Amino acid sequence: MAKNVVWFPAIVHKENTHKYGGYDYFEYTRRSWEYWCKRNDCIFVPFTEPVEQDLFRFRPNWQKIIFLFDELDKREIEYDQICLADSTCMIKWNAPNFFDLTERRFTGWRDTDNMRWIYDSVQGYKDFFNGFEFDQSRYINSGFVVFNEQHRDLIEGFKQAYLDNIDAFIDMQDNVVQKGTEQTPFNYWLQMNKVDVNIDLPTAFKLTHMHRKELFSHNWQDGDDKTPFFIKYGYNWIFNGIPKEQRSDIIKQTWDMVGHNYNTKTAQFDEILDEMLHKDTAKYTTSRKFKADVMKEFSNDKYKNMTMVEIGASQGQSTRMLSHLFKKVIAVEWDDWNLEQARKNNADRDNVEFVKMDLYKNDWKDYLPRDVGVVFIDAGHQYHQVKMDVENSLKLFGDDVIIIFDDYGLPSPHGDIKKVVDEATSSGKLTLHKFIGERPEDLVHAAGTKFNDMEGCICHVS
Repeated sequence: MAKNVVWFPAIVHKENTHKYGGYDYFEYTRRSWEYWCKRNDCIFVPFTEPVEQDLFRFRPNWQKIIFLFDELDKREIEYDQICLADSTCMIKWNAPNFFDLTERRFTGWRDTDNMRWIYDSVQGYKDFFNGFEFDQSRYINSGFVVFNEQHRDLIEGFKQAYLDNIDAFIDMQDNVVQKGTEQTPFNYWLQMNKVDVNIDLPTAFKLTHMHRKELFSHNWQDGDDKTPFFIKYGYNWIFNGIPKEQRSDIIKQTWDMVGHNYNTKTAQFDEILDEMLHKDTAKYTTSRKFKADVMKEFSNDKYKNMTMVEIGASQGQSTRMLSHLFKKVIAVEWDDWNLEQARKNNADRDNVEFVKMDLYKNDWKDYLPRDVGVVFIDAGHQYHQVKMDVENSLKLFGDDVIIIFDDYGLPSPHGDIKKVVDEATSSGKLTLHKFIGERPEDLVHAAGTKFNDMEGCICHVS
């Protein structure tokens, strides 16, 4: 099946290493795109080996565009839309899917960073393009463009134009115009071929020359928050226009600040996890890692036909996560205010049923069905309550039920989950399948509570 593709040119021009300040930054920008592509179900295609080895006559900026379709064909990649993103681009982990914004038109952003440079470049190539009247208000940056199959002939034609005039282009690049490589010729090619170019990408996707726009600064009035503006408000960070010998260091500093957000192991779940709160900011729910571990464990299609019961829904943060995994989620809660918040937090989820009951006074069979495959126990934390939840689960749901426990490592007197689970596994009633969530030394709890063991676990009936 055809998918959207991110084409990432990252050719190391060894002879120009000093000129470009090195290529160490490739590692960080590449990792950002690998994560984003996995999260958005796109194909990441790095272009690291040049088609033509003569990097003087065939400079990487030319090769990245003129050989693009040849390389996709060579790799047998079925593509829908294609984004060409230069190696100086770092995409924010939760950036929206820009492929949804293109209207399937050739898409780029209008380049206005250096109007004198653009004017001189356009005028410099004018004679070569037979005096074509170029509309400078439609000039785009070629470092981030999106196109599709309908533009193949356009780009193949551009390739042929370069091959037919390679010596002339080299002379203009190095001697006559001295303003860039393929960008201005490609802009001429777009306009001469009357290509409908969408230049309406939101500004957040075109953060270029960030130092000149003071985007490396932060709001000094915002307390202790020193997050730079470009990270707070941008989606696509382009590290251009800065001294090249500083680029790798600046990109590494950026990665050191935000790299923890690019976890490819959880990428497929992160868009869902971004919808809810986690234990670091809301003490009543589970950690992000706990939720991610549950999603990974129960992402198999067989669970999509199951009903699961959440014992102790609180305000419905985990409920929302569970609703993406199971056919139906029955969320049990006794507190009216919690139920109200949980309903609000899951208003758009049509497979969640909320049940108000007192787990320790009401008979479970009067409120809950028997045909349940998974139960998540996170209600009362005292010994007798947890033990009763386990016994009632086994009695009503049977020996095939899978049990998820939260707050396993919560120390007494706050909770006795660990004691109940350890007794049940020691006696052979339950079998520990795996621990989930954060380790005690890594867990950040909004209330400052410290755990003495793993955050949670999953058990099977022995």
